[in-house]
This record gives sequence, structure tokens and C-alpha cells, in this order.
Amino acid sequence: MRARSCAVALLGAMLAACGHESAPRPARTPVAIRAEPHAPAWSAAALRTLQARLRDALRDPTLAAGGIAIVDAQARPLFVRHERRALTPASTFKVLCAAGALEMFGPRFRFETDLRSLDDPGDGTIAGDVWLVGSGDPTLTSDDLRGGIGAVARSGTRRIDGALVADATAFGGREINAAWDPDDLQYGYAAGTSALSLDGDTIEFHLVPAAVGAPARIDMRPPGVVSVHGAVITSYATSVNIDRAPDRNDFAVDGRIAAGAEQSFWKPVIDLPRYAARVARSMLEARGISVRDGVRVGVAPLGGHILWLHRSMPLRDIVRQMLFTSDNHYAEQLLRALGAQRGTGTEASGAAVERGLFARDGVPSGGLRVVDGSGLAASDRIAPISLATLLARAAAEPIGPAFIADLPRVGIEGTVKWRHLTEALGRTRAKSGHIENVNALAGYVQTHHHGRVAFAFMINDPRADAGSVDEGINRALDILARE
Repeated sequence: MRARSCAVALLGAMLAACGHESAPRPARTPVAIRAEPHAPAWSAAALRTLQARLRDALRDPTLAAGGIAIVDAQARPLFVRHERRALTPASTFKVLCAAGALEMFGPRFRFETDLRSLDDPGDGTIAGDVWLVGSGDPTLTSDDLRGGIGAVARSGTRRIDGALVADATAFGGREINAAWDPDDLQYGYAAGTSALSLDGDTIEFHLVPAAVGAPARIDMRPPGVVSVHGAVITSYATSVNIDRAPDRNDFAVDGRIAAGAEQSFWKPVIDLPRYAARVARSMLEARGISVRDGVRVGVAPLGGHILWLHRSMPLRDIVRQMLFTSDNHYAEQLLRALGAQRGTGTEASGAAVERGLFARDGVPSGGLRVVDGSGLAASDRIAPISLATLLARAAAEPIGPAFIADLPRVGIEGTVKWRHLTEALGRTRAKSGHIENVNALAGYVQTHHHGRVAFAFMINDPRADAGSVDEGINRALDILARE
């Protein structure tokens, strides 16, 4: 999701906080989205009536030119329009990673990160290196790592007679996707990808204003691992510039910050395994544990002594967070984790795994182009019928209940909170997608009489964000819910 989308969501939140949200929505008790084996089949007459109502709701010219696929629980088409045209999906692409990861690993899977050595640290000194080994956890934080360093300190270790070695070899390829718009790379939502990922591969600049005219204090979180040059002056308004050098974690700051309010800014870092190792070494030294040979990148040995083992939250919760907040970083990590099942985790190997799942489940793949996991790349492509069929097939798998529940309820929560539904409120779960000239929505509606349907709306047009487009989609969802 780009900055424009974030701004729209923030504006909505501000309006709600001020009590200026538009007309109250009718109360709806959320219902479970499920297949109903005894639901009456669509008669020919009922289907014709449904299609006529949907054509009327979706008559806006921009919608008429877009791709639409609505299918029943068995993936049989109910309403289609340009359904095999491969289009840019934006963040609806995240449902591929979500379904693929849940299918491959299971909802209870947890990523592991560990610190290990070959030498027993029982005498207070570790002879040789200590390895920090990652498996792709997108949720690992500095606080988690600090807890691991605390465990090492409590073991009595006071000296490492070697290096702290970062092992991120579970993933391969470039940290930054070459297909992403260079203008996005300064923002945290376009951070890099690594098997050793820390704080979403961003660093926090926490600014504490002083007296007007005086430099603000810049607290780095975590501290002491990047170079910072320049100053931010305390003033009456905020306009801060933070720029990283292209090839190193060297930041230049300038601008001004309003007096009286601390603020934080998150910026992507690079050289991610080495960065994580530097953070860990800084934490070790803060606990009085010296590291003789600094940090480097390498491959951990098998076995040895596990000094600390961290397990992530369950995958189901990771997927939920990704779909609710449209977290690009989580999606990129999951795509490479899928790829790691075929060797080294890259975008290409992750895409191959997704294509294999498509083939196994009979999901059409004509025009499919998987450039990334998040949908941030404008060159991603998928047809609406592929997306809708994938949703229908995934819902019928053992992972179905977890996958459906991980999607936010439209009009109620997540990035789809601000859509205005009536009959479909509480009966619809979906993932939205917005980048420049793209407006997409894909998910499920629980109809009153015909069970679950899956849908994909994909608009690729400079007028994609026109109010009439969203209004037409909302009307269509309400029509489906009434059926």
C-alpha cells in the first residue's frame, strides 16, 4: 500500500475520532462465512435476476471496463466481466501468499530464530563464533532480540572469543525488489527482505523537541548501529527529511519539528543480516559481553549449543496481521519462505510454489505474473477469475476457516473499514488493493440463501478511485448478501 492509501486511512481515522464520520451504519451481527451443502442451487431464473441486478449496480463506465469475477462455493461463475484479463492486483495479491503459506506450513507454524555456538559457554567464555540464525520471521523485533541477549547474559557468558555471525542463508536474491518504484524505497512499507529480519527491516528515528530554535534530540531505536548526520530544529511546524545513502546505513537528517510533541519516523535499512548482527553485538556489549572479532555474515554449523531460541507467533496470526494492515513486509517474507521449500527462498522460487498450488487446485493461471508477494509492483498480474477461484478453492481446504477468519470484515475493520455496506455489513470479508490507477477488492460474501460466494473486482484505470467505483462495488456486495 502506498503513502496515498495510508493518508486516506489516516484521514478516515481522524474524522472518526472527531465525531465527523458520515451517517451511522446499521447494526449488523457478523455471521460466519461458510459453505452450506444444503443451500438451494441457483435456478436459471434466479441467476438471470442476480446478473441483471449486478449489471445495473456495476454500470459505471470505469467499472464496466474493469475485470470482475463472482463465483459460488464450487468456483462456478455467477457473474463475470473481462474475467480472464490479466490485471494489476495491488495488495489483493497478498491473498496468494496468505493461502500459500497456510497451505504449505499450517496455521500453527512458527518461524524460529536462534543464537548458537559450538562451545559450551559454561565457563563464561565462548571459544569461537556465535551465530545468529534466521528462518524468515517477519515479526522479530529488537525487544525479542534483547530478550535473547538477556538469556545469554544470564547463562554467565562474559566473553565471545570470535565473531557474531549472521546466517540469513535461508533466503536468497536481492533485498530490494527491482520492480518496485524507486520513489517508494524511502518508506518503511517498501523495506527489504531477509531471513534475518528485524523490526520490519526499519529503524526508528524518535525526535524529542527542545526549546524553539534549538536542535531536537534524535534517539535512534535501536541505538548505536547506523550513522546519523545533521540536525532537526525545534519550530512551530513539522517538516523532517531523512535520507539514507544508497549503499550504506548512513542517514542525513534536516528540517524542523513542532515544539511540544515527540514524533517518530521509521526508515528502511539495508545490508540486513549484517545490520541485525550489529544490533545484537551492541546489545551484548551493553550487557557486558565482549565480542572479540566484531560481526560478519556466514553459514551456521549444524548442531552445537542453542543459547537462545525464539519462536514467532503462529502463522495464522501473522497472516491476519498482514491482511488486516496490508503489511507489505510480511507478504515479502512469506513469499520467500514459500520459496525456501524449493531450496533458497527467492521471489522466483516463491512464485514457482504458488504456481504449483494453482495447478494442483485447478486455479486458472493465464497471464499470471508474480513479481513480488505484496502487490507493490505495478508489473504483477492476475486475472479476476484466477483470484476468485483461488478464494473459492482455499475456503474449501482444511485451512479454509483460518484463512477466511484472517480476512477483515468489510465496513468494520482493517483497511476495508471505511467501505459503506448495508445488507452485506457483517457478511463480507475481503482484502483491498490500492496503488496508482488500481482499485481492487477480493473476498467472500455470505449470502442469505445460497451460502458462500467469492468475488474479485479489479479496476486498472486512472479513474479507479472515483467514488462511483466504490459505490458500485458496495451495491454489488449488498445485492449478493441479499440472495
